[in-house]
Amino acid sequence: MTAVPASWAIHNPADPVAAARLRAVAADLDFWRSCLPVTYDRDTPQDWTSLAARLSRSTGMSKRHLTANLDAMQTLDRLPSLKAMLEARPLLDMYRLAVIDKAAAGANSDLYHDPRYWRLLDEELVCRFTPSRPQQLLPSAADIRRVILGVIRMLQIPEDPEESSDPADPDPGPEEYFLDTLANGDLRFELTFDQATGSLIHDAVTQAARSNDTSRARAMADLLLGNTSTTVTLNLYRARDVDGAPVYHPAAGMLTPEAAGVLSGLATTTQDIDPARDTEVAGYRPTTYMRAYLIGRDWICRWPDCNNSARWSQPDHRVNWPEGPTSPCNLVSLCPHHHNRKTDVQAVYLLDHITGDVYWHFSDGTYAVDRATGPLAPAEKH
Repeated sequence: MTAVPASWAIHNPADPVAAARLRAVAADLDFWRSCLPVTYDRDTPQDWTSLAARLSRSTGMSKRHLTANLDAMQTLDRLPSLKAMLEARPLLDMYRLAVIDKAAAGANSDLYHDPRYWRLLDEELVCRFTPSRPQQLLPSAADIRRVILGVIRMLQIPEDPEESSDPADPDPGPEEYFLDTLANGDLRFELTFDQATGSLIHDAVTQAARSNDTSRARAMADLLLGNTSTTVTLNLYRARDVDGAPVYHPAAGMLTPEAAGVLSGLATTTQDIDPARDTEVAGYRPTTYMRAYLIGRDWICRWPDCNNSARWSQPDHRVNWPEGPTSPCNLVSLCPHHHNRKTDVQAVYLLDHITGDVYWHFSDGTYAVDRATGPLAPAEKH
């Protein structure tokens, strides 16, 4: 029996849509490469103003659009291994390259200009964009951001926290409040909090909205005006078998060390979730313990390219209950919309409960592999 090599679904030559998309991606990259002069530097106002005017004349594109894509190409030039991979075979479109550029720019100034940062970033991105399964789905924008954020957090953590005998209190970050009056008289609010506080507020608002079947905006108003109350269960995730593993929050993603310390300090119970993978109950509904494991493994709805949080998804029985067990080996997180599509048999799937991989099979005879991206997923533990 011949093994099927690992590949991206977008590289399937038998899929005419994928083939057409790949040609478009290649042509688009060539176009933007031709727009990028050797001396491009957006930080030099005179040169950039002239270049933007010429490109806008020739393309009809806005300065903002031109800047975003040229910056993405310039960032790609700082990632030689990834650049060579894409030149050998097209894969990433300008949208994903722009995601890489914006996420990479999140490093502080010293780190951003450190060659070590770009070397490690290059290695991590090449690893993420190397398939490990046949017909694998491309990583989402959220996956890409998580990889880059992981590199930033790792390199920005002080190597020797004991060097300072009198460390300063951690910066709580900006707390901002903006109010804007719209044309129709409505008021728009914008709030900024540190990661720990923001995560707690988000959890409280989301839980109140679900409990009262209202929008998050209405739930926040009701909480502030004292019209409702809520109790929040805060779940944090950290891989116990990986030294120095970061802490994750289902909404905020990877936490800063400061936020992790604050939120972990609120925890009343610590559980080893990994053994939940092999548990089973007789009834239809999974236990809270199982649900916590599913969220940590799946993180999002497992339907291809859906990014709804697994926390608010439904545990779907791959083999319908009671023929199929209520166990993580037979459960996958699907948002209500895609749970209905699966129930309608618009697609079916197989689950490898050891790796968390989901193999989707569609009515036209094609399939695609969705890899688990939660902090408890084996592929994410490295």
